[in-house]
Amino acid sequence: MEEFHYRIAWRATSAHPGHHRSQTEGGGFEFHGHASLMTGADPRHIDIRASLSNPFGDYQVRQFYQTSIVPVHVIADLSASMGLGHKPELLSRLTTAIAYSAYRTGDPFGFVGIADRHTPSILWPLRRHRGAALTLARQLNGYPFQGRGLDQPLSLTAWLGKRRSLAFLLSDFHFPLSRLQALLQQLRPHDVVPLVLWLSQEWRPPARWGWLPLHDPETGTRRTMWFHPGTEKSLRLAFDRRRRQLTELCRRYGRRPFFVVDGFRPEALSRYFLESCV
Repeated sequence: MEEFHYRIAWRATSAHPGHHRSQTEGGGFEFHGHASLMTGADPRHIDIRASLSNPFGDYQVRQFYQTSIVPVHVIADLSASMGLGHKPELLSRLTTAIAYSAYRTGDPFGFVGIADRHTPSILWPLRRHRGAALTLARQLNGYPFQGRGLDQPLSLTAWLGKRRSLAFLLSDFHFPLSRLQALLQQLRPHDVVPLVLWLSQEWRPPARWGWLPLHDPETGTRRTMWFHPGTEKSLRLAFDRRRRQLTELCRRYGRRPFFVVDGFRPEALSRYFLESCV
């Protein structure tokens, strides 16, 4: 089972003990300040030096922040374009790794998969799923990817809740940037990690010369296009431009995107979180 390590730069708000820094007072090790023993503070943490220097004569007790859990969500694009090549395998591996990593960290996990409807086609309510990784992998393997996925008006906040969470947004993002901006704006209360799933075959034509039939799986549009040696260069430049546009837009809403091209390495995703929290 693949696992990576994630970190957040903000403080969790949950009262449940966990792995992440929080703004909740409790039995942690991060010093928060002093409080009077008369407020019901834990007498085991009396600070003698602070008590002797207190002008009011109250016993001073050290207060600490506890570490807390963070909700972890996956919002997955299950549109027709995500069924191209081995994208379903990449999606399944990423989702499985996120679910397993959340379980190992002690965080609750939820999954929202959007295909051809405005409501989730696959929905896992937020909770600590012990077998989520394996069950989700079985559910996603062989799934009939169809419809427009995230390229439609959606109300995701109803499925994620109001408490700030770590939300992984999985898609190839082959839809207008205006739609992505609307999604990011809607998800602004959360810490969104865009995961971009691409295949190199999307900009590498199967032949250098000749007429090739093309099919858009989401709109059903079919056409024939003449390919030549300059076509691959044009496609690569278009994907490079798209990468820059996605990076610029996602940075404005928090995090830069993490690109998964052809394959997924858990250690690369761990490094992404480490670099973003430095």
